[in-house]
Amino acid sequence: MALTTHADKLIFDSAPLSLLRLCEEVFPKSEISVAILPLSSLENQNAETIQPWLHKKEVSQHRKFSLKKRSREWLGGRICAKRSANIFFRAMYNSTFCPGYQQYRVQSEESGRPYFSTISGVGFGFPELSISHSKDYAAAMSSLGFCGIDIQYTASTLNRVREKFCTSHENQILEKQLPGLPAISRLTTLWSAKEAAKKMLSPGGIPGFHELKLYAPNDHNRNRNILSFSTTNGTTPIQVVTTMFSDDYALAICCAKPEKRTH
Repeated sequence: MALTTHADKLIFDSAPLSLLRLCEEVFPKSEISVAILPLSSLENQNAETIQPWLHKKEVSQHRKFSLKKRSREWLGGRICAKRSANIFFRAMYNSTFCPGYQQYRVQSEESGRPYFSTISGVGFGFPELSISHSKDYAAAMSSLGFCGIDIQYTASTLNRVREKFCTSHENQILEKQLPGLPAISRLTTLWSAKEAAKKMLSPGGIPGFHELKLYAPNDHNRNRNILSFSTTNGTTPIQVVTTMFSDDYALAICCAKPEKRTH
């Protein structure tokens, strides 16, 4: 099932190596793969470049979008999802075998959580999936466990809604844990981290922002790129790996312990 050459014309950005290495430490045996695509790369692309990424039903769905912005975000998310799956398959099965992009599609549950459709008669499992987009970027991750990825532009509008996701106590923690970042970047990092955690938790019900409470790391377990959260229902503490990406974006990844599941 070789990939078409047209599908390789898009140029993806690399996730920071330091982020991926930290993810390996924090989320061991999760087989995390990440794809990031500048949405500007989709400008002036023709069907010959785009359609090799899409299942025939996705092609039909894409044609229904009337707004250019929404069309580009949706398309970027699907392409990143399949790119991350491709990386996952190659790493997981230690070979060049992987399904063609047109053989499967990305679908959504009623909650909006995305997942990969399966291929009839093929005896391997698809990874879990998470998708994000913000302004000029789309991103996706595949993993053995439930996962969440979020990319967020440092928009000034976050200041106006900060009370919806950041308490004064959390702001104090951020000031101590991320002293080298501007205030807006700290807020963006918190938003992105909570979004990633919410996506990871979504199979059990999506929590609200204030149901995730940031807590300060102890002095013996301090890493500025790991934000730790407790939940109001008392579940296991949640760790989210974060970084600033391309200067103006926060990027966050959260992953649950892998376990066997079927869709």
